[in-house]
Amino acid sequence: MTEATGEGLVLALGAGGARGLAHIGVLEVLAEHGLPVRAIAGCSIGAEIGALYARYGDPVRLTEEALGVDWKQTLQLFLPDAAAMGGVCSGRKIMAFLEGHLEGATIEELALPFLAVATDLHSGEQIVLRSGSAAGAVRASLSLPGLLAPYPWEDRLLIDGGVVNPVPFDVAADTFGGPVVAIAVHQGARGLSAAPIDPRPASWRSQLRALLDQPWARRARPVREWLEEQLTEPAGVRPLQWRARSVLAQAVNIAQAQVVQLRLLASRPALYLLPDVDRIGPFEFYKARAAIAAGRAVARAHLPDLYALLASSRAKSGRPAATPTCRSQSGG
Repeated sequence: MTEATGEGLVLALGAGGARGLAHIGVLEVLAEHGLPVRAIAGCSIGAEIGALYARYGDPVRLTEEALGVDWKQTLQLFLPDAAAMGGVCSGRKIMAFLEGHLEGATIEELALPFLAVATDLHSGEQIVLRSGSAAGAVRASLSLPGLLAPYPWEDRLLIDGGVVNPVPFDVAADTFGGPVVAIAVHQGARGLSAAPIDPRPASWRSQLRALLDQPWARRARPVREWLEEQLTEPAGVRPLQWRARSVLAQAVNIAQAQVVQLRLLASRPALYLLPDVDRIGPFEFYKARAAIAAGRAVARAHLPDLYALLASSRAKSGRPAATPTCRSQSGG
């Protein structure tokens, strides 16, 4: 579907790695309360979840998928390989994952209007992907610089859309109209800090040592070094230690937060949701339950605003206002 027709909310799902699983919680609450979605714009993990929802329209299915993936499966998607050019891994396994789950659909074949945002590696311009392979658009949008190799799209090389537009609410409004509900989950969305890190489970160290014993770990130097670095850190709650990688990651976080703030000054979405995902790292997909719960919590807290937006939209189109409903109270 290429045009955003009918009634409903337009969603802008932001970048943030595993923190973006909060988008699923928001989608669950919208479905439970009869609040329709008519179009989705996504960036990085937001593009992935948005495309899957646009394909199936079933947040329960997304929840089951997210809760069924453990940290070992996540790591396997990002393992280095010889085909990687411009990144630690080529992304072939991620592309196979996306192709399988999206069933080879094009963006035009999705049940909802959808777009993904990526960045042109050469020019630095924002690229809005509105047609073609849905899996390819998502793969391009989540090409995290340095980790995933840039993705070729027509005559361009594309990297993560979060470089230029972590929460594409402005693109959503320009393309689909309103009302736009933006969900921001990037590091720094709720403010940057060097807060203590959560204690890790007791099994964490033994799991890391088991990974280091695997043959592939000896060949994958960047991953092996990262795993060894985790083992050197003391257990329990600790202050953030400013290693070189931490400094680089924080610099990227600062830049992303500033990009979003500048875009907010230019134009604001009708509603800007900030799930509490501060203690979820970008690769901590094993914290899916907590991320989804955070999305549910922020959506439920803003239900009056969401109903008001839908009523305003329907009033402009001459349709009757929505009646608040609740199809399920499960999951808090």
